[in-house]
Amino acid sequence: MESMDRTALITFEQVSYHIDHAGTPRIALRNIDLSVYRGEWLAVAGTNGSGKSTLAKIAAGLYSPTGGNLKRSIGREPAVQLIFQNPETALIGETPYEDVCLGLANFGVSNEDIPSRALDALRQVGLAQLAHAPAASLSGGQKQLLAIAGCLAAEPAVYIFDEATSMLDPQAREGIIHIARRLHREGATILWITQLLDELVWADRVAALEEGRLRFTGTSRAFFYEIGDDGMSCCEQLGFAPPYTIQAVRQLVKHGYRPEPLPLTPEQLGKAVSAL
Repeated sequence: MESMDRTALITFEQVSYHIDHAGTPRIALRNIDLSVYRGEWLAVAGTNGSGKSTLAKIAAGLYSPTGGNLKRSIGREPAVQLIFQNPETALIGETPYEDVCLGLANFGVSNEDIPSRALDALRQVGLAQLAHAPAASLSGGQKQLLAIAGCLAAEPAVYIFDEATSMLDPQAREGIIHIARRLHREGATILWITQLLDELVWADRVAALEEGRLRFTGTSRAFFYEIGDDGMSCCEQLGFAPPYTIQAVRQLVKHGYRPEPLPLTPEQLGKAVSAL
């Protein structure tokens, strides 16, 4: 984060959000102070009901805070594009090509530019050969790739992935993460919502929510490895079991071997072990 542009594109200032659930008011977010900086990958973690998706929808402008302020200092449209957990939510065209074209038309892109931008976006996600296939025939993973293609074509300043991999098989999930990592390397700003802890390792920062409150902001390593007075990491305090890699490294540390930097991925752990 030291070399990152510290321009805040999205800023939550004491943001709260109250919803009416079966006639009973419920607080989904409580006094959130958080910024999303230009070019960073910010992962937001938490269990079901912690407020992650509510935060994503507020950042995307789909919800308005019921308390506090949200500031967006982006300066161009579309400022934000949201990839939903269920790809069916955003599917509007009969074919992948038509789906992306309709989205671009809604953003006011000229008719001359739409075809090339749509086909380029489909190529980037590996759907060019299925451009004119029935959208209904796509697999769940392919539909999620189509949703991402629509966002890529729009060229937003911020991509928000709202548990976009949670309904996918491992191979499709890996494909989505690969695209997000490429976007990030190319300078895109990523807001990544998840409760799959192995996805946190790609983030520049992690923000953890619990019952609508912000419990932690910091690096992935701090989230997994910094131990509190209760003998647990923030990861464990929130009720999560650390990923296998983290558990294995802790065992190494207990036996007197502390690799630096502390591994986050299986690949990093393999290198650390081979160096023993």
